[in-house]
Amino acid sequence: MKRLLPFAAFLLCSMAVQTQTPVFQHRDSRELANVSMTQVFQDSRGWLWFGAKNGLYRFDGMGFLLIGLPEGLEVSPVRAIYEWDGLLWVGFANGTIGFIPVNDPFPHTSFDEFLQKKDPVARLTLWNPEEGLPNAPVTAFMADKSGGFWIATYGEGLYCLKDKRLYQFDSADDGLSGNEIYALACDANGQVWAATDAGISICSMPEPGKKRLRRFSVADGLPDEIITALLADAQGNIWVGTQEQGVHHYNVAKRRFDFQTELWSWGAVSSLALYEKSELWVGTLGNGLVRVELSTGIQHPLPASHPLRFVNTEALCKDREGLLWALLDNGAIYSANVRFGLLETPFGNTQALLRDSRNRLWAGSAEGLFLGVSQGAAAKSAGADNWVFKQILTKPENIISLWESPLDGTIWAGTFGKGVYVISPGGKVLKHLSERDGLFNGNVLSIAGNKKQVWLATLGGVSVIDLEAPQRIRNLTRQSELGTGYVYKVFLDSQGRIWFCTDGNGLIVFENGHYRQIKMANDIPLKRIYCITEDNRGHIWFSSDNDGLFSYNGQHYRQYTLENHLHSEAIIGLAADKNGFIVVAYEDGFDLLNPERIDHIIFCDESIGAPHAEINLNALCRDAQGNVWLGARQGIVRLEAFHEVFLDDPQPGITSVSGSSQNIDFLSVHSFAHDQNYFIFNFTGLWYTDPESVRYRYHLDGFDLAWKVSKDPLTSYPKLPPGNYTFRVQTSEHGNFENVPEASWSFVIRKPFWSEWWFVLLSAMTGGAFFYGFIRNREQRLNRVAQLKRDRVESQFVALKSQINPHFLFNSFNTLITTIEENPKVAVEYVEHLSDFYRSIIAYRERDFISLQEELDLVLNYQFLLKKRFEDGLVLINQLDGKTGLIMPLALQMLVENAVKHNVISASKPLRIELFTELNDYVVVRNNIQPKLKPEPSTHFGLQSIINRYALLGERPVLVEDNAAFFTVKIPLKK
Repeated sequence: MKRLLPFAAFLLCSMAVQTQTPVFQHRDSRELANVSMTQVFQDSRGWLWFGAKNGLYRFDGMGFLLIGLPEGLEVSPVRAIYEWDGLLWVGFANGTIGFIPVNDPFPHTSFDEFLQKKDPVARLTLWNPEEGLPNAPVTAFMADKSGGFWIATYGEGLYCLKDKRLYQFDSADDGLSGNEIYALACDANGQVWAATDAGISICSMPEPGKKRLRRFSVADGLPDEIITALLADAQGNIWVGTQEQGVHHYNVAKRRFDFQTELWSWGAVSSLALYEKSELWVGTLGNGLVRVELSTGIQHPLPASHPLRFVNTEALCKDREGLLWALLDNGAIYSANVRFGLLETPFGNTQALLRDSRNRLWAGSAEGLFLGVSQGAAAKSAGADNWVFKQILTKPENIISLWESPLDGTIWAGTFGKGVYVISPGGKVLKHLSERDGLFNGNVLSIAGNKKQVWLATLGGVSVIDLEAPQRIRNLTRQSELGTGYVYKVFLDSQGRIWFCTDGNGLIVFENGHYRQIKMANDIPLKRIYCITEDNRGHIWFSSDNDGLFSYNGQHYRQYTLENHLHSEAIIGLAADKNGFIVVAYEDGFDLLNPERIDHIIFCDESIGAPHAEINLNALCRDAQGNVWLGARQGIVRLEAFHEVFLDDPQPGITSVSGSSQNIDFLSVHSFAHDQNYFIFNFTGLWYTDPESVRYRYHLDGFDLAWKVSKDPLTSYPKLPPGNYTFRVQTSEHGNFENVPEASWSFVIRKPFWSEWWFVLLSAMTGGAFFYGFIRNREQRLNRVAQLKRDRVESQFVALKSQINPHFLFNSFNTLITTIEENPKVAVEYVEHLSDFYRSIIAYRERDFISLQEELDLVLNYQFLLKKRFEDGLVLINQLDGKTGLIMPLALQMLVENAVKHNVISASKPLRIELFTELNDYVVVRNNIQPKLKPEPSTHFGLQSIINRYALLGERPVLVEDNAAFFTVKIPLKK
């Protein structure tokens, strides 16, 4: 009873406030009209999947995409979602199980397009094992380390898929604790835990058909008989949620519980979300969400007025960005960036903060000094508030600085104008030091120290107090020490150095018994320094009034300005959490800077789920767990330093590729024909923290000359030429694309076959062959032409020679003399025909062909000359009158001449020469054969010349027939 009296006294003079509350955002969308969600799950690629009473949805931060049910399956609520073996498994209340590949390309479809088509862009596949599906609701899935896949039902116990065969565990045959299973978890040993109304069953199947089961009940130390939730941590230990006894942590290696929520009063546990080694979020039936600090065990329900307080929580999910997703039993979706929490205080503006070694919260304001204690387990009623603040000082002093002594845990509270108060851990004022006690100035802006000394920064300089002799106060006022002016901040680093942020004299450090003034950083003059901190690498961070932020590693300085994406250069506070992140405070919010990534700075405001906070000068502190607390006008902001590493960039992904209005299976197809050269790329940058802030930068290697930046998640490339390409897309939420993740897809547009090397080579060879053939043909043709000319000349020469032969001339002149004597008139006609004959020979000598009638005229002239000589001994039968066509010059004349030359001509045995056509294709010269007793010598040139000339000109061949009765020559007639 005596132990409770101080606590009761504390409550009498204290003020209750609400717990530190994250900003929960109601995720509503027009796609979800009249849709009630039941489950939430994040797959390995980062997509959030929501099970609903009408099916499955995929969420990208901006909209919900409905996944179609298997054909013929009636609508049933989704009760379980899990990823295994590259597939997303979905269990329904009617026992049906469906799946869909996790990496399936999803064609881009807007909600409006979906409403028009009324057809989902993707569809689940129904799982039909040989053993059949359960007839009871599927409540959970789990994969073990041996390749087994476990399926929990509410009514038929547990199933295990091993080597493509399905085995059942039930209560009757296998001793399962109960056939109604709420949840599954896999421990460090690969055993599957099943939560039932009668405790836990720990199951395994090391080999197909070899069942192992161990029951874990209240008799074995289980805190509650009804187990409603299970969750494995990173080490494979199990968190157990119960019906009445809250949450407990089971150490598998030690085989015992090592954590429990004491005095749990928040109802049945429905779901769990773990932030490793930091905090556990518990979903309850009736009391909404409860946050449990794992380092202290303190339980923080949401405020009584919060919309998520007195509700039934259906499911919880922690995503890879650190966001907490909560589903309520009415189907509503909420998310919160639980890294941030706002504690609304009963007093005004928080000007100084300190969380002491006992996890109590000290706050200073213009209204005085307040000590806050989280009631935790002491809050027995479901409606109780979580924090209680007590005003420590009897007078409302204006507190502007706080410090805890590592020597005895006393609290030093600096005031504005009234010096410093030294307060015992129990809240009793031990002493009050002011200017009357030797302080140089009563305005104490900052306090720092160790187990021996305390340093107080005031508006008049720095006062040093020896803890072994606190009555001795030494003021540093000399020019050689800190110079003139006042000090904004005094800071003790991990190496024992004392740093002073001065007003006009830059940064001063006291080390090895000497003061050293730092006036320049990277050639930048340092004058007014407001704040300073140290990160976990030992680097010093400080800010100036006009030049932004600086870091110092002992040798080099690095400056951060607006170009590095600082929110502002008006920095009023700095702190480093246990992970090395630097909190940079401003009057309108704060940045979170990752030193490992120079230009990666996130401004924490309402857009990413942080509370709106107007921070005060140097009103920051770090607690024993490495979390950072910030004092603001709106209250106190907690910035949790989680042990887990969460993503701090949007994650890019190519969701679909299409071309010419057809979707491409880009995961397996990478080669395209030359005319398949129109591509549309759809991509996404999953960033559920603030999806509207995502910007894309993309580049098509092999085509684009520079990167393109856009807010639109798609781009197109028409008429790409053949070549090798890689489409690369990057995402950023702050506009800086240095060292950000990237997604890519490589593909090839093949050349047309006429551009391939083999076709070019073949074409070149073929072209060369054709060229060679052309040259050869040209040469042959030229040779033929030359030969033709020679033959023509020789033919003309022979013809002419035959006509100017002395015998021919002699006979012609004798005939002429005789004719002149007998009939002068006929002689004149004879001369004319002789003249025409020779004139024709000369006229036709350069022509390849003449008309048939021209050749006939020449033959008739020649026949007239011969007729005067042989009279009735020569008979020329002409059937060519009126015939048309072309013939070689002198061809018929030479044949007539050959007939006259080689045959006997007399009146008793006339030589009959016939000229006619055959099928209008040939001119036929035929004579009866009357060989001379003494044959005329022959060169055989005339007939052979005709044959050769027609062959050279590519005409039909000349045909020669000799049947002993007639000698026939057929000459082709050219049309």
